Amino acid sequence: MTKREFLDLLDRYGADPSRWPATLRLAADRALTADADLRDLLAAEQVLEAALADLPVTGASPDLRRTILDIPLDHPRTVAAPSLAHLLLAGWRRWTAGMATVTAAGVIGFVLGYGQLVTLPTATAGEQVVGEDLVSMLGDTPYLDAADAENVE
Repeated sequence: MTKREFLDLLDRYGADPSRWPATLRLAADRALTADADLRDLLAAEQVLEAALADLPVTGASPDLRRTILDIPLDHPRTVAAPSLAHLLLAGWRRWTAGMATVTAAGVIGFVLGYGQLVTLPTATAGEQVVGEDLVSMLGDTPYLDAADAENVE
């Protein structure tokens, strides 16, 4: 484990090794036995955590909050002027989205319009089936006769 990785471990999980992930804890133990600087860093971090634990918890003062919220106003970001290529590419995306919509509408309109011009083959007299013939073919003639009798009355 490098010194940078060890410092990252301290920043993420604190100075208590029991809070460190097991795999990182083993690597940190090896690094601590090999490097005295890392042991000094761990001891200093433990002292700092103990001192911070003894301090009372207080909220931020209104002045501190105002100061922090004023930072973006005091130091605004500068926005770079767009280049010619950026302007052309940005417009191209909007143009292609519009053209895709127009093309889709045109294709749908063409298909629907052309579909009305095509004549479908009609059935011959021998292929056509009248509703009464269909009922008789299905075997429901008593029901059809009863319905006809009701309609006559």
